[in-house]
Amino acid sequence: MAVFTKVSDQDLTQFLADYDLGEAVHLSPIAEGVENTNYKLETTQGLFVLTLFERRTPADALPYVVGLMRQLDARGVAVPSPIADCTGAYLKGLCDRPALIVSFLKGRSLTDPGVDACREAGKGLAGLHKGAQGYGGFRPNPYGLSNWGSLAESCEQAADQAARKRLADILRALDWLTEFWPYHLPKGSCHTDLFPDNVFFHEGKLSGLIDFYFSCDELRAYDLAVCLTSWCFDRQNRFIPKRAEAMIAGYSAVHPLSADERAALPLLCLGASVRFTLTRLYDRLYPQEGAMVLEKDPEEFASRMDLFFEMTTAGKGIF
Repeated sequence: MAVFTKVSDQDLTQFLADYDLGEAVHLSPIAEGVENTNYKLETTQGLFVLTLFERRTPADALPYVVGLMRQLDARGVAVPSPIADCTGAYLKGLCDRPALIVSFLKGRSLTDPGVDACREAGKGLAGLHKGAQGYGGFRPNPYGLSNWGSLAESCEQAADQAARKRLADILRALDWLTEFWPYHLPKGSCHTDLFPDNVFFHEGKLSGLIDFYFSCDELRAYDLAVCLTSWCFDRQNRFIPKRAEAMIAGYSAVHPLSADERAALPLLCLGASVRFTLTRLYDRLYPQEGAMVLEKDPEEFASRMDLFFEMTTAGKGIF
């Protein structure tokens, strides 16, 4: 989450007039993350989250996102519940941006999740995939394999010498991914961004999955690979196999993996590390002026990309 667009008191009062949420008490920015503008909204009826959608979340994708969140919420998955206004509309304009209010979930994210948390996250992702079954919407992955080449080209146009070296590594990995990508694996509605900061825990238990704005139709095993790539490294950026084992075991206990899905995980982890290296590098090369945002280091995932490239080309498993 982040803040790119400032909302004035007057803007907020006019926006809330269409809702049955009482009067605004306090609006505080949420600085974590890099994609959309997020505020913690307190009204006389409770706490909510207000999101204004920025450059990476096109307006025509939002009905898919909201519909998926509503289905998951109705099926008992711990996700924020979208809030409609008095006319039944979920998406409305605010400060020239599409905006959405959702319920506020208890809990907080973990900065260095251990084995138990990884197991719970695996179970949570599997529950999401089960809850999403039968969803009627369709959205191709806006940051999937078919988009990584053009993203690399954009980065190359603004790259310095260090970035060019990394781009060479990325292009090498892209050649491998393009040749061996497992298109035949099962697909479904996926989160594709379930990093530790998008999972809440309360009293030792998983209490919420948030930030669905990159949700799309994708390989379910790729969604798990995004989690493995983002959860299973320590503060020194070392891969921790026990975390990966726990996450895969937690996922499989709820939604069993096929042998082909399990075998493809190193390759899919390579893909996930390429994706996040590229988008972080792009954000560094093309910063948005005036935004209150925590910049993410592309080198963190570039080193993970190196590891998974070695694993994949050597034919090693995930452990």
